[in-house]
Amino acid sequence: MFLMSNICKKSDRESVGSSSLEDYLEAILNLSGSVGASVRVTDLSDQLGVSKPSASVAVKRLAEAGWVAHERYGDIKLTSDGRQRAQDVAGRHDLLLRFLRDVLGVEEAIAERDACRLEHDLSPETVSCLTRFVEFLTGSTTDDRVWNRRFEEYLAVGKHHADLIQGG
Repeated sequence: MFLMSNICKKSDRESVGSSSLEDYLEAILNLSGSVGASVRVTDLSDQLGVSKPSASVAVKRLAEAGWVAHERYGDIKLTSDGRQRAQDVAGRHDLLLRFLRDVLGVEEAIAERDACRLEHDLSPETVSCLTRFVEFLTGSTTDDRVWNRRFEEYLAVGKHHADLIQGG
């Protein structure tokens, strides 16, 4: 089994709150693939780096919320509501990862960790604006990405390109 790069690992001190449940949904989505295959609690606990009892508690809460179908000792399947919520979380994660890595130039591993932390706390308005911004900046061709060269100059020199032109 391989570890999906956009799965947020849990720490032992983290409680099973809303953001944690979203991480479980995201992991189930990734493990189930595009066909929506069933997922075992063991696979889920391995994927997230948590104990089987912790994963079982989270799955029970997800089932109570109506986001997964699961019978004791059985496989886990996302419900349509659960799949939609998981896709929303995964989409926010991918957006944040692209912003941090491709726009800001944050190292991949750090961008991954930070995207995991941020993906749960953005408003829909912020997600919409950030999506448009990232698409605008990364949608241009390599020759047209003046902003990228100017940002790299700024990082290297510590001055905005207009200040460099004016001799500031």
